[in-house]
This record gives sequence, structure tokens and C-alpha cells, in this order.
Amino acid sequence: MSDLLPDGAGTLRGTLALRGARNAPDVDADLSGSGLRWSGYRADALHVQGRLPWRAGNGALTLEARGVEAGLALDALRVDARGAVERLQLEASARSEGLGTLALRGSANRAAAGWQGEVEGLRLAIRQKQAWRLEAPARFTQSGSRFTLTRSCLVAEGGSDGLCVAADWPREGVSVDGRGLPLSLLAPYLPEREGGRRWALHGTVDLEGQLRPAGNAWQGHFTLDSAEGGMRNSERSRRDVIGYRDLHLQAQFARNRINATLGAHFNGDGRIDARIATGWDAYSPLDGEIAANTGDLTWVELFSPDIVEPGGRLDGRITLGGTRSQPLLGGHARVTDFSTELPSLALLLEEGDIALEAQPDGSGRITGVVRSGEGHLWVNGSLDWHGEDTPLVLRLHGQDVLLSDTRDLHLVANPDVTVRYAARAPLQVAGTVTVTRAMMDLERLDQGVSTSPDVVVLDPVDPQRGGPTRLMLDLTLAMGDDVRLRGFGLDGTLGGQLRVRATPGREMLAQGRLEVGGKYRAYGQELRIERGNLVFNNQPVSDPLLDIRATRRIEAEGITAGIDVTGRASSLTATVWTDPASDSSQALAYLALGRPVSNLSAEQGRELDAAAAALAAGGSMLAGQLGSSLGLDDAGVMHSRALGGSVLGIGKQISPRLYVSFGVSLLGTGQVIALKYLLRKGFDVEIETSTLESRGSINWRHESD
Repeated sequence: MSDLLPDGAGTLRGTLALRGARNAPDVDADLSGSGLRWSGYRADALHVQGRLPWRAGNGALTLEARGVEAGLALDALRVDARGAVERLQLEASARSEGLGTLALRGSANRAAAGWQGEVEGLRLAIRQKQAWRLEAPARFTQSGSRFTLTRSCLVAEGGSDGLCVAADWPREGVSVDGRGLPLSLLAPYLPEREGGRRWALHGTVDLEGQLRPAGNAWQGHFTLDSAEGGMRNSERSRRDVIGYRDLHLQAQFARNRINATLGAHFNGDGRIDARIATGWDAYSPLDGEIAANTGDLTWVELFSPDIVEPGGRLDGRITLGGTRSQPLLGGHARVTDFSTELPSLALLLEEGDIALEAQPDGSGRITGVVRSGEGHLWVNGSLDWHGEDTPLVLRLHGQDVLLSDTRDLHLVANPDVTVRYAARAPLQVAGTVTVTRAMMDLERLDQGVSTSPDVVVLDPVDPQRGGPTRLMLDLTLAMGDDVRLRGFGLDGTLGGQLRVRATPGREMLAQGRLEVGGKYRAYGQELRIERGNLVFNNQPVSDPLLDIRATRRIEAEGITAGIDVTGRASSLTATVWTDPASDSSQALAYLALGRPVSNLSAEQGRELDAAAAALAAGGSMLAGQLGSSLGLDDAGVMHSRALGGSVLGIGKQISPRLYVSFGVSLLGTGQVIALKYLLRKGFDVEIETSTLESRGSINWRHESD
């Protein structure tokens, strides 16, 4: 028995035991961890138990695995083997959320020069919608480099359509033919959409082909035909994102040549024709062309889930030249009269004109323009087949471009941004966006939650793999003269400049300063913001350093009262003050009520000032003293469920059964009225009505001796 240690690729937990005779040892292994890897395979957990001799004997061995990646992603895998290694009876089953279930039964025996056996049964259920079974046992032999498989057919249960395969490798090669094969078989191999949703495919295909080795190349042919089919957003969608009819694909393979042609009608009146001719090695000449035209651009929705109802026309003819290792582009493609809606931003893009022109060096030049609001966004870039680092580079710049027109954010800006994209690499976005005009409703904007500093992430996102959208961001936001903020009592402006940077798997950081000005309602009063700085010093964008001062002038007293808010957004400190200076209780009274605490003695004022180290506590004590002077039963800082925060409130017991209170939000403009009525001893009804919502409750209290 031996303990299993971490190996760098994954953490192993468990034990491995080998016991018994040398010819047939007993195996008992139970492994689990964050990614077990061996010979290119991966599993989250593996359990092996049993005894299986090499030749003689009658053993049994069971293997169970979860979270397997072996070309296909399998949720569960089980293999039961009986007999001996050289005289094996095998049963296997596998389950995959995307593919379905597979059950297999067969045998394999050691022959004089190799192996022979048969697959007695096989059943494949595609995501609980369609099942396929092996029509008859499939016999196979292996002798040296030769492998044979009798003609074996998988047919649909309840039908005659299916896929047949036969092999005599390498003499005759492999032949395959299929009739009525559903395109839905390919759905598990398509990339998932946002939210883990999958595309829906419909239609059937017929195929026939043969392939055999010919030296260092291949020889044979392949043909695929489909009357009609397409791809939709989901099974319930009524229209195709991409639909086709009369699809025909034909390919011929020779020792030194590959020729293929494709033709189909797609998306209504559209038509695509393509051909390619080349050889097997990387230096083979490349000759081909792709011609496409359509007035239905629904397929553009494939590039983003935010695009809705794209319109326009595509006309293009692209030629291919050069070699396989260094292809050269020719021709052109153009989209005219392009328009689409972006509902998440309430935008309508119109008058789009985008063109791809081939360049003499074999790359492509991309130019275009689209109108959004009263402004235009221009696109300039390149598509370089030879640039493995950044084959696609786009510069987007514009003037007075409407970027958002929702109820929570109206934004007009002058962007100047460069986008770089390469396969298997994060999307890179860098540049400057100058906001010329904006109106932000802070109360409607979504509020993010930052990670607490004491949180330790045990399974962080792999920076090399990232999430569904891998993004490297280096963007500077510059505020113009007409950027306004509203909400939570604030009616102000926003200025300054902020540089934000993000890398996959890490929190977004910011550097710069934003300046807030205008008016702010707090403690039921309108305050003027004299200083409003949000400073970002290469810290998380959700936790800036605040330095804010808001004041009000009490002309009758010749006094200015104010509040200072300082510290990080995650841990703020608020201080009230007056000019001329006074203690904190007087400052809070001037700020909240506009008048002094004239009925408090000097001793009471000093006690109040000492107790007001925390602003909320000081406010409660001060309000309580004022309430007592005015004949109120309650006064102070209270909590309101209807407003969802603290209020400066007063209350009065109108009768032995009825209590009424009124409060003003400490942070914002909300007001609340509460009524509490005593039904009987221990039971009361409470109703709160505010500017945000109304709430009611029935309360029961029990006091024990």
C-alpha cells in the first residue's frame, strides 16, 4: 500500500494497493483530486478494483471514473472486464450531458499473430431524443499493421437510416456511407452559448466516402449532400440563424492533390460557392475562391448575443493563392446598408458600410462606418494571415457616438480604441474614450459587490484559460464638460480621468482621479458639494479613496455647516463641522435642522460631543435631546425597513394603542411614515409607507420573568 502525493498537474488523495500473485495481482485504487492526468487523459475521480490475470484464470476488474476528458467530455465512465487480459469479456457504459449515453458489449481474444473479437452490442442515445443501435455484431481482427472490420452499421431505432463503416487497413482503407444522418449529432461539438445554452441543429445529410493511405498522403473521395437544414438559437426558435438548401460538398484526394467544391443556397435568396485545390505538404500551391451574396444577415447574431435583427446585404468574392503555409488573399467583400439593434444598450445602428479589400502582401484591409445617434463610428484595421500573434487588428474611432441610451445611462462619447484578437489568446482592448455627454441614474445602475480582503480563493480562475470571455483591458476614460450624475440624493457633475486595466482571472484595477460636483441631499437638507474626489491608485476599481466635502449655509445664523466623507469606499468615515467652529452636536443640529441646540446646557453639550465619536450615535443622542425638549416620545437615528437604511426620525404615542413616527433618510431623499397599533398585549400591527415602497407586518412579543 502506498500514499499518493501531489504531482503538479493535480492533487491526488487516496491509496493504491497491489496484492496477490504476480500473474494476477489484486488492484484496489481510489483516487480523487483537482484533475488527475495520465497519457493525455484527465479525470476528476478514478476507482479501480478487482483481479484480472494475463492468460489463464477467470478474473473480474471494475473501473469507474467521473469528470473524464478523453477527446470527449464524459460525466461518468464504467468498464467491467471479465476473464483474462488475453481472453477478455468487456462491458462499458458512458454518460455525457452534451452527447447522451453509450452502452457497449464485446470480446477480444489473443490470436497467434494478433487479436480478434467482436462488438456484440452497441447503443447510443443522443441526449434522450434519438437512439442508435448496432444492427449486427461487428467483427474485427488485428495482425501486425493490418486491421479489418466487417461492414458494421449503426441504425436509428424504429427506422432504416444509419451509418455503415467497413475497414481493411491499410490495403483497401476505410469506407463509410450514411443515409438520413441528423445534423443534431454535431450539436454537442459546437461551442456553448452564453449561459451554457446550446445551439439547435435540424436537417439530415447523406454521405459516402473512401480513404486509404498512399505513401505520405491519402487517396480516395468524399461526398456529402443535404436537401435542407440549419441552426437555431434554441429548439423553440421558429427561424434559423443560418439556414440552407441544396447543399453539396465533394472532395477528391490523390497522392499529390486535394480538390474540393462546395455549393448551397442559404438564408433565403443567398448563395455560396467555394472551391479549393492544393497538395498535402505545407509548401503546396494554394488555389481557390469563395463567392457569397445574400440579403439576409441573420447569421451575424452568431458573433454576439446582444445583436438583434441585423439587416443589410453582403456581396463578396475572395480568392486564395500562395501556399498552404503562407496563403495570400485576393478579391473583396462588402456589407452595405447594415443596421441592427442592441437592446441591452437601447441602441439602433444604421447606415453601416463595411468592406474587406485584399492587399498585395496577402493580408486584408478592413474599413467601415456605422451611424449611432447623431455620430458616426469608423473602423480601420487589418486581417493578416501570417501574423500569428495578432492576425486581427481593428481601430475604432468616432465623433459624438451614442454608446448607451437606456433609462439608467445616456452616454455620448468620442472613442479611439484599438482591438487585437488572436486564436487561443485574450481579446486585447486599449485606447481612450472621451465622454462628451452623459446622464447616469445611479439608483438604476446595477451595484457590484467587491471581494472582501479576508476572502481566500481556493480554486481561482486559471489566467491562461480564463472564463467564457477572456479580456485584457487598458482603457482610459476622460470626462468632458457635460457628464451628470443623479440618484441617492446627488444631482451633480463628473469630471477627471481614469485608466482601468484588467487581465483574465484578476480584479479590475484603476489609476486616476474623478471629480464630483453639484448638490447632494442628506439629512433632509440640500448640500453643496465643494470638494468631491475619488482617487484610484492602482487599486480595485470598486474601492476608491474618497475625499468629499458638502456644505450648507445658514444665513440667519451666519454659519456654514458641512460634512466630510473620507477613506476608502469599503471603510468610510464621516465628520460633521461648522464655520465658525462648534462641537459635533451643534454641527449636526445645524446640518440637519439649520438651527442650534439652544436648549442644551454646556455640560450636556460636552457630554454629547464626547459621545458623538461615531456620527450615527451622536445623531441619535442629539435627536433624543431635541425630542425631549419638544415633547416627543422618540427622536433619533432609527432603521427603516421601507427605505432600507437609517433615518433621522421622531415619534409620538397618540393614544395607548396608537403610535406614529416620521423619518428622513440620512443618505438620500427618502421619507417614511410609520403607524403601529396595539391589538392586544404582545400583539401589534405595523405599517410603513415611504417614497420607495410600503411594508406591513404583524408582531408578537413575549416577555418572561
